[in-house]
Amino acid sequence: MTPAARLVVGLLAIASFGSEIRAQPCDRFDVASIKVNTIGGGGSYPELGPGGRRLIATNQYLMALLMFAYDVSPLQVSGVPSAFFQERYDIEARCEEPMTKEQLPHLLRSLLEERFHLSVHRELKEQPVYALIVGKGGSKLRETTHESEQPGLRQVGHSFTFTNATMANLIGVLSQVAGRKVLDKTGLSAQYDFTLSYAPDRGGAGREGESPAADSFPDSVFTALREQLGLDLQPQRIEIEFIVFDHLEPLIPN
Repeated sequence: MTPAARLVVGLLAIASFGSEIRAQPCDRFDVASIKVNTIGGGGSYPELGPGGRRLIATNQYLMALLMFAYDVSPLQVSGVPSAFFQERYDIEARCEEPMTKEQLPHLLRSLLEERFHLSVHRELKEQPVYALIVGKGGSKLRETTHESEQPGLRQVGHSFTFTNATMANLIGVLSQVAGRKVLDKTGLSAQYDFTLSYAPDRGGAGREGESPAADSFPDSVFTALREQLGLDLQPQRIEIEFIVFDHLEPLIPN
């Protein structure tokens, strides 16, 4: 190979190596801002901006940000002082390389740990949960007719209308309503359109050691699930992973 040819090959190798470096996934934001929200108005959950190089979140409680970053429900978080529940925050962060939705929790977790001086540990604790199962009469869910649309949820009082929804979307609502973590044991994997309407329980359906009070309160969410959707909530006890916050400081201004 002539010297000129070797030079060309070398330059091509350098260019290729450089492109591989640039193609490496973003593991840390290049520029990030977290500020206390002083405007109010509607909020937006952490999401990617156009081009995938910017994370945006507006008017969000710290708990909501922690849930997203650590992929847990409110029932799996402990050790966060109540004083941190008052403020809402706006976040704008950028990365030179495009990010994916799967990367966002990790990136946000690193940012929150830096700005709030977080230190955490994980624990397994046995807790009462509910398993969502298909009832004896079979599911009454009908698959969606809005496949091209994004999943949607509209709430009016204690009535929830789901569009193009998965069981994961329903689980998120039920965990809040029932006051326990809910596990999907239905085996249903399609998308569905449905409405779930119920009256709030007047007893302790979600209290430690108690079974669902569907028989006592026929308008409860337990009976509504059975009659309207053909699904049941079955009480169980399992070990659940908790995120315990050992240290948390007020936001470091930036």
